[in-house]
Amino acid sequence: MSLLLQRIFDGLFNGAIYASLALALVTIYRSTGLVNFAQGELATFCGYIALVLATPVSPRLAGGGIANWLPGHPWPAPVAVLGAVVVGMALGALIERFVFRGVADRGRRGRSAELAAVNLTIGLLILISGVTTQVWGTSGRTFPSLFPAEADDYLPVGGARLRFTTLGVWATLLVVLVLLNLLMQRTKLGLAFRAVTSDRESAALAGVQVGPTLMAGWAVAAGLGALAASLVATVVILEPFTMLKLLIYALAAATLGGLDSPKGAILGGLVVAQAQTLVPGYLGLPSELAVVAAVAVLIIVLFVRPAGVFGTKKVERV
Repeated sequence: MSLLLQRIFDGLFNGAIYASLALALVTIYRSTGLVNFAQGELATFCGYIALVLATPVSPRLAGGGIANWLPGHPWPAPVAVLGAVVVGMALGALIERFVFRGVADRGRRGRSAELAAVNLTIGLLILISGVTTQVWGTSGRTFPSLFPAEADDYLPVGGARLRFTTLGVWATLLVVLVLLNLLMQRTKLGLAFRAVTSDRESAALAGVQVGPTLMAGWAVAAGLGALAASLVATVVILEPFTMLKLLIYALAAATLGGLDSPKGAILGGLVVAQAQTLVPGYLGLPSELAVVAAVAVLIIVLFVRPAGVFGTKKVERV
């Protein structure tokens, strides 16, 4: 029983990470109608920004010289994470304004525009990955923990250990979920997101400023990705492909829960992580095949409900 509980607790931490990145994917989909395959690499880049802000100047850490001009550098880990989130939001807004808006301005419509945007995200993935590797190299880096992470920092439950890190990550994630729901459901910006995603041309005719709305969507999604990368970096080694590996699980989580549902992203992250943790352990599968369990769950759910558990079914006028 204690082994089962421990595996569930381990899955809880992974689920929080998958859910946080899935939230970023859901946010950008709800605000722009686009699945951003570069989300993981953009998050990794911002994770390195957080590392620079939280680490004393070192010849081995690029960017430290610039950060040294900042007052109070190195910053405490929570402040560094907030700084990375701000940088991520700025990068997201700039990418939308100077890269993706150019595709829309060329007059593309329908499937042509969607395909061009997807191809751009793939190209952006390669570009950001190359820049990250060129600037910071391929060596793994450690990031200061945001939560108590010593050997005895856990709650004993049924013979298993529930780490304070897991509790802290979930508390952060739930606060973000509440704030995101308030943004989507209680603000004019959230209404603009829904209008633009539903029909961009009709939204513009109704007075919605499409460009700034899309820019805001990219900014919020990039900020969430930066937060996800910073949470991951407190537990695992930060390297250029850290978030790219997790993006597969996050995409599965977002699709399973529904690409337009924040709460679906949370549920999807939990289900995918528990499947990844429990199924290989009890079936004797090697850890390299853990992704198979997650994909199997995804296929089963989508076979029954193609829009995802909480996703909105697409209705087309004939």
